[in-house]
Amino acid sequence: MMVKNVNGSSKWSAPSGYSSWLDYWEQNAHQKAYYCGASGCYGTDLVGAHVKKAYGTDERCYITPLCKKCNQKDGAFEVSSKLVPVPSNL
Repeated sequence: MMVKNVNGSSKWSAPSGYSSWLDYWEQNAHQKAYYCGASGCYGTDLVGAHVKKAYGTDERCYITPLCKKCNQKDGAFEVSSKLVPVPSNL
């Protein structure tokens, strides 16, 4: 899936009951994040990154695990990890 990072999303706190956005992703994806979700990257300094699908009409924000370097990327890039929708009440 091709995605783009969402700028300015660091101000959003993880939903109540989750210790971080990465915790939110792990609990809702039902898997543990070990490596960066960007294709070809195996970074382990992970965050729960806010992304949007790069193409199409879906404007929702999603969480996916990315390393800190990939969380700074500009432009579209490929991820192989699941995308978990951000709750709409934020």
